[in-house]
Amino acid sequence: MTTRLKPGAAPAAEALLSAGPPFDPAAAGLSAHSAYLSDDRVFLVFEGDAARTKALELAKEHTADVSRWHELVWELPAIVEDVPDTARCIYRWQVPPE
Repeated sequence: MTTRLKPGAAPAAEALLSAGPPFDPAAAGLSAHSAYLSDDRVFLVFEGDAARTKALELAKEHTADVSRWHELVWELPAIVEDVPDTARCIYRWQVPPE
């Protein structure tokens, strides 16, 4: 998912992303989860079986955390196929290899 940041919102977005998600990715059934930031966009990547459905469920379960983003973004999140190479990875979690 991606959304456009308001001008000057990148530092606050980076602080939120650096704290990690407000949920346990493993308990949510994800195989990987990451957050990226560019000058004007934020990217959240959810990986695993039914990742899109799980992401929507997590947003509903964590509305207070999601609401903190309302002051930082211009638009509702949209699906994106790839994160651009210019975006910096701020947070990354994945299931440990066996």
